[in-house]
Amino acid sequence: MTDTKSLLSAILFAPLLSLGACQQSTEPPGDPSSDDPAATRPSGSPSLLTVEGRIESGVECRVLHTPDGKRYAFNGGDEFASGDYVRITGELADASFCQEGEGTLVIDSIESADAPARDRDPARTGGVALTEDYVIGSWTAKGVGANCAKPDFQISRSPGALVLESSVNGVPTDSMVVLGDYPRLVLDDPLPDLPLESRGPDGMAILRPATDAAYDPVSIGGHQIVGDGVVFVKCGN
Repeated sequence: MTDTKSLLSAILFAPLLSLGACQQSTEPPGDPSSDDPAATRPSGSPSLLTVEGRIESGVECRVLHTPDGKRYAFNGGDEFASGDYVRITGELADASFCQEGEGTLVIDSIESADAPARDRDPARTGGVALTEDYVIGSWTAKGVGANCAKPDFQISRSPGALVLESSVNGVPTDSMVVLGDYPRLVLDDPLPDLPLESRGPDGMAILRPATDAAYDPVSIGGHQIVGDGVVFVKCGN
């Protein structure tokens, strides 16, 4: 009798064990966890974006705040803290629970970066605003080689615009100068705009774009605009 019961139990439970094994083996591998900031990564070949800025706290995730005011959510980079200035390369997620700023970066790499001097010390310009009267005239790079007999560029007023006459990457070019809240030198595409700031009371700096971590240096009047930019001084009339 005992042998009959054992045989019956084996017959009844064998299918259940097989079913459990099948269910376990068909569970999709690599399912993203519920706290994955990018539940839906971009399909196809990765399209990487490189940005730099200062880390801030966000609502759901931490946020990278770039010098031009854009904000990108991200998760990871725990070796860096709020307030650190970093450079992040990654993909923009198709979907994310962060839902803050321009989108969520799925980090490919994160590293410390040197903040632009205007980010380190916003007051260094002494509060001197760039106006037409300030910028119009001839300018030469500050330093022992300064030569007002051969200025590096000239800014003048033409109908409808302020124009900087100089060589750009070795080619004589007229470029537009825009003042206001975001002073900048507007170059022909595909070259980027170059920010301008006063280095009071008598200087003006042409800066590299702070938000373009992959910036390919541009030369103005034979001077490469790299690092914290190049300071020019105005020649006397």
